[in-house]
Amino acid sequence: MDLYTRNGFAGPATVLIRQQYTPNFTRVQGDYAPYRLEAWRSDPEPGDPRALPVTILRSPTVRVDVWQRAQDTPFAVKDVYHDQIFYVLDGHARLETDFGVLDLQPMDMVRIPRSVALRLADVRALHLIILATTEPLDINPQNQAVLSPAHVETPRGYDTPGWLTAEYELVIRHGEHTTSYFYDYDPLPIIQASGAPVVQRFNLANVHPMIVEGVSSPPARLMDGPAIDTMIFYLGARDSGRPPVHHNADYDEIGVYAKGPGVLGAIAVPGTAVWVPKGVIHQGPEENVPEGYIAWLIETRSHLELTDAGRRIAQLAETNQFAVHPTAAQTDAAS
Repeated sequence: MDLYTRNGFAGPATVLIRQQYTPNFTRVQGDYAPYRLEAWRSDPEPGDPRALPVTILRSPTVRVDVWQRAQDTPFAVKDVYHDQIFYVLDGHARLETDFGVLDLQPMDMVRIPRSVALRLADVRALHLIILATTEPLDINPQNQAVLSPAHVETPRGYDTPGWLTAEYELVIRHGEHTTSYFYDYDPLPIIQASGAPVVQRFNLANVHPMIVEGVSSPPARLMDGPAIDTMIFYLGARDSGRPPVHHNADYDEIGVYAKGPGVLGAIAVPGTAVWVPKGVIHQGPEENVPEGYIAWLIETRSHLELTDAGRRIAQLAETNQFAVHPTAAQTDAAS
């Protein structure tokens, strides 16, 4: 049985009955294919303290970046084209923003709207996966059973007036370009913020799956935007039936494995992502894993493509258990 859907989980669906199992393919010729992206082995910071995030997937409206830092940023930076979601794969840091301070820890997800300046301090082996979208994204969980409002935090105030240096730099990212502004004072610290929350954070450890026992059901939504062009879902272990064979006509899907001890099919290393372009038939592994695991999913209408940096950490994936495809494994062995 195949399931063809429009508008992802929310639109009309058509069931197709076939004799053959359609996710298995023998080989691919061309670039439009599913890939495993091993973000945990992304290029380390190349000794340049000014290194910005590295893009691994991109479209005109959406980027997926990785940012691996061993030291503090010597500047503040703001993206004026994109809202950003920071996911902390590993490490710790103090995130200083226009709206206050957050102490980052693994599995944090931080919403940073466009034109909000940020700086990283007290960095300890920090590794981020960043979703950047031109569409505004809001924390909008399916219901309070999935994510309680009590677990959504805003930044605290500054403990000190900021760095004590002669000059402060603010780097503005505008598309592929940057422009630096310089100040004789620290432009970030605030005394207080009031009104609607801007920067927000929650941790995936405080999220719970949607469960319909024995029946395959959609995962729980965590974030979306007004046009529903890009959404984020939670993919924790649950007794909900294996996902159906799926033709997602409208959304690219990017699943990110966050934590075990259980494995998700052939995925066992935190930071492993699987990108399935829209329209590519896939199923994915059983989600009812007794040992438990945590993962999350991006769905986007954007037509993503691998960058050169993405290709360096990508391997062709099969779409049953999300293992490395046999043809890719043979190529690796031959090289």
